[in-house]
Amino acid sequence: MITSAPPVSSAAAGGSGSVTTTLPASSGTSALNAVKTIAAGETFDGGMVAYDRGVSCTGQEEGDDSDAVFEIEDGGTLSNVIIGPNQIEGVHCYGACTLTNVWWSSVCEDAFTIKEQEDGKTTTITGGGAFDADDKVLQHDGGGTLEVSGFYVENFGKVYRSCGNCDDMPTRHVVMDNVYAVEGSEIVGINANYDDTATLRGITVSGVDDICVTYEGNSNGDEPTESGSGPDGTNCKYSNSDITQQS
Repeated sequence: MITSAPPVSSAAAGGSGSVTTTLPASSGTSALNAVKTIAAGETFDGGMVAYDRGVSCTGQEEGDDSDAVFEIEDGGTLSNVIIGPNQIEGVHCYGACTLTNVWWSSVCEDAFTIKEQEDGKTTTITGGGAFDADDKVLQHDGGGTLEVSGFYVENFGKVYRSCGNCDDMPTRHVVMDNVYAVEGSEIVGINANYDDTATLRGITVSGVDDICVTYEGNSNGDEPTESGSGPDGTNCKYSNSDITQQS
C-alpha cells in the first residue's frame, strides 16, 4: 500500500530533503522577441527573472523550436529562471542539459522537452517546479536518461512522458527522487515495448491517480495504448514504500 503522511506546508519532506512548493518571487520580467539559445557547454543564470515570449498559450497545439523560451544545446546549463505564462513552448534541450531551480508558473504545451539526446547521455533537473499543465510537464523525445530531484508539480496531466509515437523511438530512462506532485493523472508514462524504465524513490503525492503507467508505443504516429500500471520490477522500478500519500 502507499504510505500515508500528514499534510505539509511550503516545504514538503521527500526522499533526500525538502521540496519547495510555492512559486518563488521573480526579480523582474522579460518578454523575449525570439528564443534564447544557451550554447553547447555554456551556463545561463537568470537571477530569478520571469522570462516568456509575450504571446498567448495555444493549448495542446504543439509548437516548434522557434516558439520556445529557451533552447539549450548539448551540455548547456540553465539556472534560477521562472518561465512565465505568456509562451507556447517552455524549454527545449538538445542533450545532457542541466537545469537548476527552474520554475514554470503556468505550463502551455510542455514545460520541458528533451528534443534530442544520444543514448548514454543524461539530463538533470534539480529543484524547481511547474504549475497548471493540461497534459505533460516533462517530455522525453530523445534517448538516454532524465534525472529529476527536488521537483514540485501541481495540477498536471503527466509529470513525465516518454514519447509514445515519435518517428525515432529509442529506449528512454527516467530517475526521480524527492519529487512532490499534487492533483494530477500520472507521475510517469513509459513505453514497455521499447524497454523504457522509470526508477522512483521518495515520491510524495496528493490527489494523483497513477504513479507509473506503461504503454505500447509506436513510430507511426498512432495514439499509444496503455498496457499496465504499478510497480513491476522491469519497467516501473519502485516499491509502494517509495510512495508517500498526502491527504
